[in-house]
Amino acid sequence: MSSLGTFRPVHLARRLVRKTRRFSFLHVRPVAPGLHDLLFLHLRRRAIVVLQRLRSQPFRSLPAIFRSGEPSAHSHASPRVSVVVPCYNHAEFLEQRLKSIVAQTYTNLEVILLDDASSDGSLALLQRFREQHPDITRLLANDVNAGSPFSQWRKGIRAASGDLIWIAESDDFCAPDFLEKLVPHFRNEGVMLAFGTTQFVSEDGKRTVWTLPEYLPELGARIWKKPFVESAHQLVWRVWNYKNLVVNASGALFRRVEGTPVLDDPTWLSLRMCGDWYFYLHLIRAGLVAYNPEAINHYRQHPSNTSVSLHGSERDLQEHILLAETDFRLYALSQDHRIHLQHTLVQRWEQHRSEAIPAPLKARIDALGSAEPGSAGLGSPESGRRGRKANVMIATYALIPGGGEILPIRLANILHNAGYAVTMLNCRQYPSDPGIRSMLLPGIPLIELESLESLSLLIQNLGIEILHTHHAWVDVSFCELLQGICDVQHVVTSHGMYDTLGPERLNELRPMLGPWVTQATYVADNNRPALLDLGIAPERLSKIPNAVDDRPIRPVPRDSLGLTDEAFVVCLVSRAIREKGWEEAIEAVRLARAGTTRDVQLLIIGEGSERHRLREHAATPWIHFLGLQPNSRDFFATADLGILPSFFPGESQPLTLIECLAAGTPYLASDIGEITTMLTTPEGLAGMTIPLERGRVPTMAFAKAILAYVEDPGLLQQHRGLARLATGKFSAKSMLEAYGRIYDAALAEADAAAPRLISST
Repeated sequence: MSSLGTFRPVHLARRLVRKTRRFSFLHVRPVAPGLHDLLFLHLRRRAIVVLQRLRSQPFRSLPAIFRSGEPSAHSHASPRVSVVVPCYNHAEFLEQRLKSIVAQTYTNLEVILLDDASSDGSLALLQRFREQHPDITRLLANDVNAGSPFSQWRKGIRAASGDLIWIAESDDFCAPDFLEKLVPHFRNEGVMLAFGTTQFVSEDGKRTVWTLPEYLPELGARIWKKPFVESAHQLVWRVWNYKNLVVNASGALFRRVEGTPVLDDPTWLSLRMCGDWYFYLHLIRAGLVAYNPEAINHYRQHPSNTSVSLHGSERDLQEHILLAETDFRLYALSQDHRIHLQHTLVQRWEQHRSEAIPAPLKARIDALGSAEPGSAGLGSPESGRRGRKANVMIATYALIPGGGEILPIRLANILHNAGYAVTMLNCRQYPSDPGIRSMLLPGIPLIELESLESLSLLIQNLGIEILHTHHAWVDVSFCELLQGICDVQHVVTSHGMYDTLGPERLNELRPMLGPWVTQATYVADNNRPALLDLGIAPERLSKIPNAVDDRPIRPVPRDSLGLTDEAFVVCLVSRAIREKGWEEAIEAVRLARAGTTRDVQLLIIGEGSERHRLREHAATPWIHFLGLQPNSRDFFATADLGILPSFFPGESQPLTLIECLAAGTPYLASDIGEITTMLTTPEGLAGMTIPLERGRVPTMAFAKAILAYVEDPGLLQQHRGLARLATGKFSAKSMLEAYGRIYDAALAEADAAAPRLISST
């Protein structure tokens, strides 16, 4: 055989992948990337290419690619479900609805009853239910009708305390195991919504009028018989752009996403018919959707049903046009979709009305398929992106402490808040730390794969346009997995790891990364030479400083830490590795305490091997090992001084320094990487830096610097003011704008050149 491509059985390719895996650097420590085994990846890659091609099957195979097993430490085995029951004049149906809720076999739930000024006795029935089930029930009643069904949704969602939300419409009902069948799908943290089979029933609830396969034949009858997990991108691409896949809100369960912008969207609140659809398009974006045919929901058809009463009206067409416009604002759809949507909207009107479509609505329909003046042609890729921000996947080595692991989370949050479709991929090369996991906004899907060999399939099905990696191991692995088989723009950010590899290792990586990386960014000037040695052209390189987000800072009360107001508090936050200088910080503070009568205390925040190595200091009353704390800014705000006696070779722009400055606290650190530049302001340094001596930390010099602050309150106050001045260099807005330009440049390059591979959609 001349090529692995001639292998026929899948198991032969899998066997070769397993054989080469033991030579690869798939299980290295984050501080020692182990790229010396790189040459074995060339052999491994050829086997993986075979697997990728064999695995490019219809989307029904997607569930198998996700990591399975027990719930993560961050999630719950039995998440609480908030059951929101919006009611307006549904007294005749209400009893059956409420009985179907209390009959649920899944019992970890709360019930939030909402009455919108009903006039038919609904409120009395709701009050009686609350009296019967006081432990799980709250009743929120309006004195005046809100005039918007989705203002009631918002009210219920904001009142909810559960992890998941079920909008249980007051005129519907369901099977007793409805929740039991849907809740397990959310163990996959990429799933944003799960829905079941909806049966359209008669007004008395005794006769089935429609079934889901009859209502949605576009996906074929077979797909509705088995559970599936699909990406929002694929579902919108196939059907959800012109027909609501969740035909009834009562048939779906979704994550409670705090602070999602759609809750304050006046357009959403103004809708009468399509508000659920509009809500789902925003909620599921960049994530996954699950379906379970065993979760049975009954959707009652009766004349007072809003969707029935307005069907075919001018309001109906207006809302469906808005949905079409929203599709293209949020999702990567094609010109064919535009043409199809135009036809569908016209057909929707003509099925019910004989007169011409009103001119303003007709103009909006026509605009769906026309390019804006001066914009790209209809057939070009960029014409499909106008007005839409890119689909971005941020990939992280692991959810563990470290600048190269925390910055990707922070960037994902900033991009998400700015309107990008952001998916977080955790390569999980180390077990996830719950504190680090909690930093990711709940509206961002988190995906973990059973095997990274499925990466290409995932990227294609999510419609990812920008892949952004932050760790040398991830950079190289993804290049090996994707090069030649996946059309995606790869952006790499260096946090200093390449600086430590040396010329020989960089030369080995050059043939792979040089041609593959679309754009590369770095956080410190000393990161740039290594990227050039990788063969990345200078015009593809950009320096983008780290940044903090705008989260409020709340100082931790000193008494909760056993500290007095009179104590001088020094705070060290870092990964717990030897080179970050934990032992040196302890020694410097010990020496400083010997030189003053003031009580000097040391807070140490972080987790890892160094904490265990120094465990004999745990009983020392002035040393406080606090473990990992995701809100390190709050601890810096409590402290008088931040400290980092680092001798880490890859030190560049420590995130902890930026956190400290954001809290308005001066910083004392080794003169390494860009620390001095970071502290520099037009009026002086926002702290002090101390040179290393033969690569080691001079602890006595650090002790004297601590004493300078202890004995001179004026110096401390001056540097506090400079800290606030220095933090202006590290704004989230500036970082967002810079990465926006990088992504635009990467996409412009893709538009200008032929794609490396035509991706399946």
